[in-house]
Order: sequence, then C-alpha cells, then structure tokens
Amino acid sequence: MIGKCRCPAGLMDRTPYEEVVLDAMLYSARLKENVARQNSAVIVAMARLIASTFEEGGKLLLCGNGGSAADAQHLATELTIRYRSSVSRPALPAIALNADTTALTAGANDLGYDAVFTRLAEAYGCDGDVVFGFSTSGNSRSVLNVLQYAREHGMKTLALLGGEGGMIKDAADLSVVVPHSGSADRVQECHIAIGHVIIDLVERLLGYGRSSCKK
Repeated sequence: MIGKCRCPAGLMDRTPYEEVVLDAMLYSARLKENVARQNSAVIVAMARLIASTFEEGGKLLLCGNGGSAADAQHLATELTIRYRSSVSRPALPAIALNADTTALTAGANDLGYDAVFTRLAEAYGCDGDVVFGFSTSGNSRSVLNVLQYAREHGMKTLALLGGEGGMIKDAADLSVVVPHSGSADRVQECHIAIGHVIIDLVERLLGYGRSSCKK
C-alpha cells in the first residue's frame, strides 16, 4: 500500500521533479534565445508586413491545427480586442480561420479537411491581405494549401514552423523555423512568444502607445 503524503501537493518529495522543471524550462529559454538571435530581422520584417497591411486596409488571416489553432486564435484575439491594457488603439482586423467550428466541420465533411482553410481564405481573403500559418512540423497539409492559395491570389504569406520547416517553408514569403523536433510543446512555446513580440512591434509601428519604431 502506498503511503499518503502528509504535506500539500507532495512538496516534500519534489527533488527528482525539480530537475524535470529545470530541464524543460531552461531548454525552452535557450531555444527562444537561439531563435531570437537567428531570426530577429525576420520577425521585424513580419511585423512590418502586417502593420503596412493594416495601414492599407487589409486583413490578417491566421490558421493552424491543434495547439497551433489555439495560438492562431489567441493572437487574433489580441489584435482585435487588446494586447496590453497600457495601449489604447482601435481594433485591428485579424481572423483565425480555425475558430469557426461549424465551418471547419462542414468543410471537412464536404470538401476534405485539407481544404478547409483554403475555402475560408476564399471567403474572407482579398488581394493584399496576409495569411499567417502555424505548424510545429512544417508539414500540415491544410496550412500548406492555404498558403499556396494565398500566393496564387495576391495575398502575402507568413509562417511559424518547427523542425526543419517542412513543406510549408517554401510556401511562405517570410518564415521562422524553431529548430526542435520530436514534440510540439517547445515549438509552440516559441511560436506564442514570437507572436506576442510581433503584436508589440505592430502596435509600435502603427504609432500606438509605447514609443513607435521608425519604418
């Protein structure tokens, strides 16, 4: 019979697990540092492209699957509603294509899942808009297809990827590849950090709140 721990949440028996915490979080921090040092210019270029698109009356369409869908929806919400309370600005037009479950299930049922984002980009996308795809493997067919469609119809394309970039890398005008394979978690942690930095830069480039950057 296993004895019950007499302390809250087993805090007296945590030493082996502290190593798990340290290994995971320090690796994640080092990975973010590596990505930042290798891709800071690309991240700024992504922000400039999005900001100029908003200035010209265009939209940002984001998409991904699973955890990447959550990241796309998360960032779209911070653009349309608010990123930080210290910055007062108008809503910015960003749509997470994966957020509409009715459209996703109808599209998957009627057209095949690999076509769902493409169909929604056909509905909402216009010449000059930006399509931003998220894929931890770099090989998500639904994301690849929508980026290819976007290019063919006058839209600009961005991607946050993992591993070696996969098939999607060549379908994006600008991309950041997080060099981690075998699991999605560490890649997703980098993706959301990059997304937050991009939103911060977009607000600065548009002249809202904090000191704006020169274009």
